[in-house]
Amino acid sequence: MAAKGVRVATREMVLAGVAMALVLSTAAAAQDRSSDPPMGHQFAAVNGTTIQCPLPQPRPPEQLAAQFETRPQDLDELSRRAQAFFNSRGEAGRQFREAQAKRFAEDWPFLCRYRDANAALEAIGKRPTAVFMGDSITEGWIEADPEFFAGNGYVDRGISGQSSSQMVARFEQDVVALRPRAIHIMAGTNDIGGATGPISEDEFAGNIRAMLDMAKANGIAVVLAGIPPMSRLLPRPDFDTRPVVPRLNARLKALAKEYGATWVDYFPPLAAPDGSFDARFANDGVHPTRAGYHVMEPMARAALGKALAKAGR
Repeated sequence: MAAKGVRVATREMVLAGVAMALVLSTAAAAQDRSSDPPMGHQFAAVNGTTIQCPLPQPRPPEQLAAQFETRPQDLDELSRRAQAFFNSRGEAGRQFREAQAKRFAEDWPFLCRYRDANAALEAIGKRPTAVFMGDSITEGWIEADPEFFAGNGYVDRGISGQSSSQMVARFEQDVVALRPRAIHIMAGTNDIGGATGPISEDEFAGNIRAMLDMAKANGIAVVLAGIPPMSRLLPRPDFDTRPVVPRLNARLKALAKEYGATWVDYFPPLAAPDGSFDARFANDGVHPTRAGYHVMEPMARAALGKALAKAGR
């Protein structure tokens, strides 16, 4: 009976994680909605075929407006929607699950997302000052403030709904191959959400360690970022995520010290007194609005400057 209970709990965690990935979906979701998206270049595959990826499409203005709306959303209502999505047999849920299964089977780390963009950088010989590796919080950053990236020589490599395990799998392609001077790593929100299945704290720390090892081996200065506040896991409102974020951040801070990486902690300035995401800076309890990114940007810029100075660059 105990073993059966473990399997049931694991399945619920996976479904909750997938639902979180749905809620966190940004540009990648816009790409999937297109029935006939423009395709990128063809790349030779080792099995004798070719790889051709749909080119990412900008999110519709109404979606961007909703994410960056300054008025807080009703988290209870968002939770009800997330739960209803997976508790029903609706067509939208079926299509999402099929698309998610197809992507995980064919391109689990989602290498397609930036394959063409990376090739374009290589073609012009552009070396980024820094690459931002992360999930939807990172992916949404460039949508909130493109000039922050363009004006500083930063490259955004965030992917919505991604766990740290997926980031490890694409770190060579999306970071190392670009030869950046520095890397800004921010991961953990989707590990808490179980987006690719349950993961232990030690396994999460091991994924971060793997990225730190790869950066160190390739002479890339590192900024390791704390996880921003997380008010709740929307499909599982009974699970209190608020104490989990500081606990994981303590592990991250220790890793930064061990590796000599520069630590930047976004949690304190963005958190409400109860540990949730301050509604002044996020309208859904997870994703920063432009006001939230405005708080983060000088911290990120200063941390990257410090990391590059320590590395003598």
